[in-house]
Amino acid sequence: MTVNSPSTKSELEDSLDILVRRAHLNGVTVTGGYELIDVNESTPDWDLTIIHLK
Repeated sequence: MTVNSPSTKSELEDSLDILVRRAHLNGVTVTGGYELIDVNESTPDWDLTIIHLK
């Protein structure tokens, strides 16, 4: 998988949209919470929640 490097909020939204849709098409359950932990202490950790709307 190639990871794009978004530099704006709009590009981040587009990248997340593509990633979640591709995962769904591949049979991955994408709802729920995900902890995004980086071993680099200078990079913040994130808690991402994905909610299925339809």
